[in-house]
Amino acid sequence: MITIPIKLNSLIIKTSQIALILSFFFLPINLFANNLFLTIFLIIFGIYTVTNFNEKSINRMRMKWQLLSTLNIPILLLLIGLIYSSNIEGALKDLGRIIPLFFISTYIILNPSFFKRTLKYIMYALILGCLISALICWGISILEITRDGGSLLDLISREYASHKLADNIGIHTPYLALIINLAIGFNILILNDSRRIISKWILIVSLLILILFLFNLMARNAIFCFIFFGIIFLILKKKILWLTAFIALLSLLGGYAYFTEKNFLRDRFFKSVNVFENETIFSKKDGRFDRLEASYEVFKQFPFVGPGAASEDLLRKKQYYINRDSEAYNENYNAHNQFMEYLSTYGILGGLAYILFFVVIFKTVFRKRSFFLFFATGCFFVANLTESLLERSWGVVIYILVIMLLVTWEGNRNNKLLQNE
Repeated sequence: MITIPIKLNSLIIKTSQIALILSFFFLPINLFANNLFLTIFLIIFGIYTVTNFNEKSINRMRMKWQLLSTLNIPILLLLIGLIYSSNIEGALKDLGRIIPLFFISTYIILNPSFFKRTLKYIMYALILGCLISALICWGISILEITRDGGSLLDLISREYASHKLADNIGIHTPYLALIINLAIGFNILILNDSRRIISKWILIVSLLILILFLFNLMARNAIFCFIFFGIIFLILKKKILWLTAFIALLSLLGGYAYFTEKNFLRDRFFKSVNVFENETIFSKKDGRFDRLEASYEVFKQFPFVGPGAASEDLLRKKQYYINRDSEAYNENYNAHNQFMEYLSTYGILGGLAYILFFVVIFKTVFRKRSFFLFFATGCFFVANLTESLLERSWGVVIYILVIMLLVTWEGNRNNKLLQNE
């Protein structure tokens, strides 16, 4: 072990903590700033980890190597696929995007107490970042609406809601909605903590803003998670009055969206969710599930270990061409499903690894018996059903946050995480 002065060691820890907090503050605002502070954290905390590596660290690695390996399945698959990939350049680019996962997961295993102390500040930072994100998106949209002589109701129109809203800060809507969901969960967690450092009413206002923003983003799987877990939460808490009001409000909103003619909300939430029917002049079919066939065709060509890291893109694009799916071909869509992404890239090996990946995650959640962990990992899992989440930098950072929660959470002990100094 390299010995460094105590004051310098303390400065390194504090600087690392600030960098990590800022990286999550910027996650819902700007990906470049997020990556910049995450890189600063990786370097500075890496120095701390190396200079404080000792026999105790070695013992922790021995005890936790299985968990560490499982959490790093995305990197292990990529390294294996790199060996026989026909697209080395693309594979190395993918590796550069996901490699922070290995370092941070290792840091978490070696220094869980640091991340436990920092996580409560990350919660506040993420909530604040999401609020600023909402204000920026709404601000830009309102300026455009005012310029065009519209009204505030235009915020729920095709021109200003959903993807158009998230485009104001350049974040893909499903990823931003997933981050907002996690911030909502953090907000409720803090609201129920007796030692919170922010006023109850500020947190309530914050929660309402985040919920309105989530619905304005109109990311259907994120809204489904919010409703599903919200109902379960209210049932478990025996908040019957709140549950009744929640369901009544959702029913009113759903009725308005469905029965109002020429309503973008109906097209977004009802007509476009048309999985089993054919497309008509009245109803657009959601094509993302049909596009899974293209990934499945790639899998059939390379069923055991797949074509290798980053080699599936061209093969899938050829299949889009064969299927005459011009939108998917021109936009070079990925699988939009993490299981099919791994299946088409790494074959049966990738599919089995993906299943093991989530089995371990949910087994850890079950063991810790925390509803909040169930909510966070559940939202992450549902997002993986409609997005190739771990193929994008946003998804990797969100997964890093999930790992922090899984490893540092104390279980069902009255929100101990928020109380430990």
